[in-house]
Amino acid sequence: MCKSITVFMCIEGKDVEVSLPTKFEVCGTCEGTGTQVNPAIDGNGLNEELADDPDFMEDYMGGFYDTSCCECEGIRVVSVIDEDRCTPEQIQAYDDHMKDECEYRAIVAAERRMGC
Repeated sequence: MCKSITVFMCIEGKDVEVSLPTKFEVCGTCEGTGTQVNPAIDGNGLNEELADDPDFMEDYMGGFYDTSCCECEGIRVVSVIDEDRCTPEQIQAYDDHMKDECEYRAIVAAERRMGC
């Protein structure tokens, strides 16, 4: 895994490549186990029919349907921005970048729903 995250940000009207320091944190998806239930099995919750099947539930709780975590790929930790080692300007620029990224993803998702 990387010791810094490089992002492109708009700073003072110019696109600039910025390397931000990172630290490792326990993966929030798998909570540090390195595995998760296959999202195809319970990505939208379990229906009553499956939840009432004792054999399925035994396999489910026993990890039969587990796969490697999709976020950390089984490593159990992920790199996150180390804000303690960033300057206030870097933090603000990163926050602005993430806000722009979220807005872009929302627009793309809306366009997909409209069939564009």
